[in-house]
Amino acid sequence: MPFGIGHEIICLISRGALWSFYADIQLQDEENAVVDGPLIVAATHHNMAVDPAILSVTFPHERRLHYWAKDTMFRHPLVRRFLLNCGALPVDRKGKNNAALYAETYKVLRLGEAIAVFPEGTSHTLPHLGAFKDGVSYAALEYAKSIQDDPHPNSDGTLPRPAAVLPVGIVYPEKSKYRSMTIVKYGKPIKVDRYMETYAIDPKRGAKMLTADLTRAVEQLTVNAPDWETRDAAEMARWLLFPRENGLMRDYILVTQSLIKVFDDLASKDGEIAMLKESLRAYKMELEALQLKDSHIARYNEKEINAWSTTMELVRRTLVCVMDLPLFLPGLVGHFPLYIAGYYYADKFEIYEEVRAQNKIMLGLVLLPFVYLAAFVWGWTALFGRTFFGFFEALATLGIFVWYHVVSIDERYENFKDLVGRWRLFDAVVLGRGMWRRKERILQLKYLRDQNLDGVRQMIKTYKGSQDDVHTIWMAIRSRVRKFGDASRLHGRARKLAKQYEWSFDG
Repeated sequence: MPFGIGHEIICLISRGALWSFYADIQLQDEENAVVDGPLIVAATHHNMAVDPAILSVTFPHERRLHYWAKDTMFRHPLVRRFLLNCGALPVDRKGKNNAALYAETYKVLRLGEAIAVFPEGTSHTLPHLGAFKDGVSYAALEYAKSIQDDPHPNSDGTLPRPAAVLPVGIVYPEKSKYRSMTIVKYGKPIKVDRYMETYAIDPKRGAKMLTADLTRAVEQLTVNAPDWETRDAAEMARWLLFPRENGLMRDYILVTQSLIKVFDDLASKDGEIAMLKESLRAYKMELEALQLKDSHIARYNEKEINAWSTTMELVRRTLVCVMDLPLFLPGLVGHFPLYIAGYYYADKFEIYEEVRAQNKIMLGLVLLPFVYLAAFVWGWTALFGRTFFGFFEALATLGIFVWYHVVSIDERYENFKDLVGRWRLFDAVVLGRGMWRRKERILQLKYLRDQNLDGVRQMIKTYKGSQDDVHTIWMAIRSRVRKFGDASRLHGRARKLAKQYEWSFDG
């Protein structure tokens, strides 16, 4: 089934939107993605329309992906034409006949094309995968059965092949946050041949077997915890063990999942680990309540949080931002309406986190044309006198303006967020404003962080030789240490960072 211009337009818009919203989209083990032949991509679904956008824009070898859509959406002739042009396939979800249910899917697979499906069915925010439905399994197995029953050659003369099922994990460390990271990890393709004998005898049992194997495969590609308490403790422990990485780490899935397994395993055996787990979550919840990040408290590793240190940190960060402001101010002013709208509309009024990133991106797509049009008209009029050649100069200037803002925003955005955190500390500690004993709570946070940091490090040292997941974390830490080389020759930020790993130098 050929893709039309509608698909290309949507991918083009999605590529620009994702590039401007996310700081990085990492592809891992993309060599597992099948280059050609019929393929069913089974991906996680944590972020509404963002998930298919990421898959379509980043899928290896530039393979185009079809998606299922409810057949009721195809009733209007113009809408039907557009959806088909984009590669959407009508699916009758209320039907009981699998052959009729997946009729359009089989046509696409016979052409050797790829279909992306989300087995969880709906987007969610859970500490683990949602329950996988059997739709992917029935589609793959019923298609394989159909070409066994009717193995006539394809229109190009080739013989039809069963479709492989490709597990894909889309992982968002902070899925609704602007300039955060996304990881797309590909698993080994699952061939359906081994399920066909069972499916021929008992279709339901054969489909359940494939679904169970698919679930296990996707679990290996994602971060899953039995509950939020364990997930939060693991996330906080990762922040403490790997300072300044801000979630932008290549081994995020491996490290975070290993920490989850450690707390899930050791907390039931070691009372001190159980208390550490509770303490880590308490620290995370208190940070969120005070609208602070661990990096704000980490600045005071070797000094007390008092009026002097808090004021000096605020002054230092303010000077950095002020010095950088002339370069960043035009982009900040131009995009300010987007930031305000995204913050108040998507963050404040949307209760479901899995919808926030989608809403921010959609809001940006609606507002951006007006913002950029206004900027272009102003530039053409004020800077280039509304001349003929000035039109093209204004257009080029706008393009450079947009590109520079996106590629330079990450560090400045982090600096701004840090400045806001420094002001909150100053407001509580120096000015003494705020209810609920904010100053005392912040001072307690410093103590709690020190206790948690010592506890996590001690846990790693104690169990690194006897617990496999702790050993995995230890090796990740040691990989950072090896990159420092001779720590005595380091200077500036590198030296300060190396100092936070000194506890692991001997090992």
